[in-house]
Formats: sequence, structure tokens, C-alpha cells
Amino acid sequence: MCVAKENVKRLLIIDDDIDLLMLLERRLLKEGYKVEAAASLPEAEEVINSFKPHLVLLDINVNGEDGRQLCWKLKKETGSKAVKVIIISGYDYSAGRAVLFGADDLLPKPLHFDYLLNCINLQLGQGQNFLPTSAFLPKD
Repeated sequence: MCVAKENVKRLLIIDDDIDLLMLLERRLLKEGYKVEAAASLPEAEEVINSFKPHLVLLDINVNGEDGRQLCWKLKKETGSKAVKVIIISGYDYSAGRAVLFGADDLLPKPLHFDYLLNCINLQLGQGQNFLPTSAFLPKD
């Protein structure tokens, strides 16, 4: 993939599941993104300040801390140049409630990588071929 360096989108993944963190980091790097990862909210805040991500993949529960609070803080501080935030969660959680914290999208775990990639591309204005969730459900 040949992409001009200044056009490379920066993604930050925040999750306390180290295996998932490493897997997503590798897969997204292969897709041409610049990726950083954080396994705690304090670490994530440090990375955000220096890395300036375009999009954050944020787990709701990170080592017992509420990721939604970080989402709210990010949206409040960045104003009109708000970073995009996709909340990921293993909990049964309503997308409507995620919007209350400013999230741009909510994806359930386990993640289907192709669908995640479509959602990321859509949020970054790169997704013209968005597929509905039903495209990834098992066929009967």
C-alpha cells in the first residue's frame, strides 16, 4: 500500500487485554495505519498528548476504570476537531448510551476484523464500501 506519509492516519488502541491489543496493533499496521497501544487509561492519556490520534479504539472497562469517562474528556477537550472514538465492549451495551459519552460508534466483542476495519475507514472518511453488520453474521 503506497500512502503519502502525511496522509497516514494515527490510531490509538486502549484495552487491558494484551493479546487483543497486540493482535489489533499488528493487523492495523499491515493496513497502513500508524498505531500506538495503551493498556491503561493513564498510559492512554500520555500517549494521546504526544501521538495526537485521529481515531481511538477504546474498551469500556480498562483495568476496572471506565473508558467512557476518557471518551467524554477527549470529546470535550478537542471540540470541533474532535478525535473519533469507537468504543469496544464485551458487555451488552446499547449504542444509544455510548453516544451519551460522545462515542462515534460502539462495537461488540469479539470483534470481526473486516467489520472493524470498515467502521474505522467510515469514521475517518475513507469508507465508501461500508457493509452492514448483517453481512458478517453466520448464514443459516
